[in-house]
Amino acid sequence: MSQISLPSIEERTEKEYESIYLHSVILFNDSINEFSHVESCLMKICFKTKKEAKRIAIEAHTNGKAVCFVGSPEECETISEKLTKERLTVSISS
Repeated sequence: MSQISLPSIEERTEKEYESIYLHSVILFNDSINEFSHVESCLMKICFKTKKEAKRIAIEAHTNGKAVCFVGSPEECETISEKLTKERLTVSISS
């Protein structure tokens, strides 16, 4: 008979903490902004490397949306406001 492995209390607590306090900023594809502008904003505002920014921009272009930042509700609000000022279309997901 095989044993079922349950997550430890630490693993469960960490996942619960993450799900309560971490939110995501979702970047949506649009036909207004140039790819280079989106990459630049992701690097400058979301603290992404060039490679990460390119991957996120491609994902948004291909799938219509992509997660570009994960953090606390306050951090996500700040990032969202900055990206919106750069004319990018974003939303916050909990």
